[in-house]
Amino acid sequence: MKNTYCPLISGGLAINLHVDQKGFSVNCCCLRNNWVKINPDDDIWNTQEIENLRKYNEQGKWHPSCSACEIPESAGIMSYRSGMFDAFGIRKQLSGPIKLDLNFDMSCNLACRTCGPELSTFWQKHLKENQIKINQPKTISRVDDLLSMLKKLDLSNLEMVTLSGGETLLGTAYWQVAEYIINTVPNADKQLTLQFQTNGTQTVDKKYHDLIEKCHLVKFTFSIDGIKEKFEYLRWPANWKQVSENMFKLREQLPVNVAFQIEETISIFNLFYLDELDIWHKENFSLNRLDYNKQGGAGNLINHGQHLASGIFSLSNLTHKYVDAIKKTKFANLISLNWQENSVEIQKMIEEISKFDKIRGQDWQKTFPEVAEFYSEYL
Repeated sequence: MKNTYCPLISGGLAINLHVDQKGFSVNCCCLRNNWVKINPDDDIWNTQEIENLRKYNEQGKWHPSCSACEIPESAGIMSYRSGMFDAFGIRKQLSGPIKLDLNFDMSCNLACRTCGPELSTFWQKHLKENQIKINQPKTISRVDDLLSMLKKLDLSNLEMVTLSGGETLLGTAYWQVAEYIINTVPNADKQLTLQFQTNGTQTVDKKYHDLIEKCHLVKFTFSIDGIKEKFEYLRWPANWKQVSENMFKLREQLPVNVAFQIEETISIFNLFYLDELDIWHKENFSLNRLDYNKQGGAGNLINHGQHLASGIFSLSNLTHKYVDAIKKTKFANLISLNWQENSVEIQKMIEEISKFDKIRGQDWQKTFPEVAEFYSEYL
């Protein structure tokens, strides 16, 4: 039987304070669709919904809400689940999480195409400046609420924490939470891995180096969906030269217990070009600091992870031309077996692309010419 056991279903906890401006939403991981809204006084570790999911996973079947991992794995790509299985193996009957995913501050300096105002203050500002209605919550930071929530959890089993935003390296909110966790988890220097998801536009102040060294490992995961002009289109208004130079500098300057990762969001924009970032990664940013300085020692490779975009730019909005082109590549299995061309939704997507191209002075047809050709009948 194919391995579908997920250590995050049995030992993971994702907390999102942006789904509801006053309440809390929890899940077993950040990629699963179904979030559970709870009250501050509820038992957030043993909600009935997550307990039911744990029992379902015991049967060795993929749950419908876990397609974000099922689809990449069917294409032979390492998923979030498979990466976590390599890290934790089988862990059951836990009194508290072994892995935390925390999202509580939407402060951000980018308006990425595959993101939105629910996770970025810059997105909110961008829409407001262009007189576009915002329907998302406008709460920026709930660091105090999160700290109160963490104090009710048993963190003795905790081995990994992922901090996501917003941009986690803006301001001090994520460092406040990191400091609390590091000082609370027993033997943090031997068992705790702390991971910051970052867009690469920020650096790390030296005053945090001592805190970093209290962890077993600190990882910085760079959200990058392409290189050069493709990166700048998707991660607007970031600059590829600045971001890539930041990555090199952080690798050289941060303490030796720091590692890096690249995480790529696969959307209709970059599906055809996935090899470009992979080649850049292997040629320029494949080794962590220790091995980099040894010029290629064994181990410590920088991983290049990938996950599927949701929403309007997801792979559900491919055309027949696009699908035919991808079927000839190693990425063919990323396309759902239930895929059908949806002309109504694709037309909406093209209109959305054109609207923001005009506002930002961009042109997706010049940046992604092959992809634009796949949508030629809609242009």
